[in-house]
Amino acid sequence: MQLKMSLPERPGWIFVIPGFDFIALLLALVMFTGVVAKESYVEIKLPPSEFRGVRLGDENPVVVMLKGTATGPVYYVEGVKVPEASLGGLVLESAEKRGTKAVAIKVDSEATMAERQILINTIAKLNGIRIFEGYRREDRLDEAP
Repeated sequence: MQLKMSLPERPGWIFVIPGFDFIALLLALVMFTGVVAKESYVEIKLPPSEFRGVRLGDENPVVVMLKGTATGPVYYVEGVKVPEASLGGLVLESAEKRGTKAVAIKVDSEATMAERQILINTIAKLNGIRIFEGYRREDRLDEAP
């Protein structure tokens, strides 16, 4: 008895079947990456913090600086030294000149938290003014490294 092969000697186009599998896999990957790319963006709204502020946009805020010194706090409105008693009036006047309701405060690292809070309370008493804290300044240029 002679053994016979189950496949004919010339299998024909049977070697093409893995190629169809490869093309089907390639098409599936292309289709799935399109779906994933459309859904990859998610909006996350984080609460404001001291280290990540709110963008001011087109507003041009009045800049108020507080420097802590040994003799007490020193206030600057738009770079001009002002006494604490007239601080509120000058901030309101500068805001009206600029046509804005935003005030950006810069606090020196030498200023205490109580001095900072006094500045915030003084500005908060003004009607309709929004306060933005820019950053805490560290002016230590006079010290040697």
